Amino acid sequence: MTKTTLDWEWPFSLADITAGLRRYFEDTSLRVIQIRPKTMPYRRPAIGRVRAMRVEYSTSTGSGTCDLVVKEPRGTTRTGLAGAGRREVGVYRSLTSHLPLPTPTLIAASPIGDWLLLEALQSVRDPSYWKKEDYVVAIEALTRLHDRFWGLETDLTVFQWLSRPIRADFEVHVAAAAKAIERIVNQAQPEPLATVPERMQVLAALTMQADQIVTPLLKQPSTLLHGDYWPGNIAVLEDGRQVVYDWQLTGVGPGVIDLLVFINKSSWWFDKLPISQEEIVECYRQGMAAGPRVTWEEDEWNLIWDHALMWRFLQEWVDLLAVSPDPLLETRADQLDHVWLHPVASAVSRRLVTD
Repeated sequence: MTKTTLDWEWPFSLADITAGLRRYFEDTSLRVIQIRPKTMPYRRPAIGRVRAMRVEYSTSTGSGTCDLVVKEPRGTTRTGLAGAGRREVGVYRSLTSHLPLPTPTLIAASPIGDWLLLEALQSVRDPSYWKKEDYVVAIEALTRLHDRFWGLETDLTVFQWLSRPIRADFEVHVAAAAKAIERIVNQAQPEPLATVPERMQVLAALTMQADQIVTPLLKQPSTLLHGDYWPGNIAVLEDGRQVVYDWQLTGVGPGVIDLLVFINKSSWWFDKLPISQEEIVECYRQGMAAGPRVTWEEDEWNLIWDHALMWRFLQEWVDLLAVSPDPLLETRADQLDHVWLHPVASAVSRRLVTD
């Protein structure tokens, strides 16, 4: 009998990983021999801790190794909302069979999402080196996802752990943004916001008119949202397939929000993309017209885009900027202006009352 030698430093138990790998390999004779930490390929900031490992195991027919990833989400994305890990576990256990795109295989997980063990994915291309074709494939996959769940908001209520940012979770996000603005005013920090009256006026308008911001979005059919869909959460495999992971922000809402996140987050991290925003939007709209046969007039699309932009900035960026140090904001000032501050200010001037 092979001796198991484990120096334990993991959030899961030996029984957890053994049972998970037995299901994965469909072999009840499997025994875990050793787990060695691996160097994690460079990843951009994630919710919680992410580590790579190599597992040595034996079976009745021989031995082998496999690479896994353990994720340890920290808390919630907002106080009062479902835990990020709980949502991701929910997706892997309840929704993957319904998704029209590949996801990593879940090996094992804590019932409440404290930790998840997933198969490791070896991407052949770092997202910062994506080609135009990669972006097109990713947007085509996004349209299939939205098509599959288009108009099924009521059906998705059975999954209570899904976020509902513009409905059930609306007050939580607005309260967080209002508290962040109060902090900026009281501490006069960060200076790039606190010392520019026009920017503070924009922040105030967003929180005071949050109801008006979400009104056009509430009139749009809802679908399943990934919540953080962008190249950094998509692995390009050797066979050309794209596998989507990091479902911690998954929720229900208008599909335009996923598209906006894809464009703005890509632009934030990679600056100049091999494809224009207009081409990405056109690819999405063509896919939605061909799939669920959803079309938007130009005025309607421009309206919901402006409101999705304002909402996402209010939902995610206001309190993030409130705790960002001045040196960081100064370093990323050009990108912050280009990707968020100028477009949001323009949307506010077009759509909200700012007197």
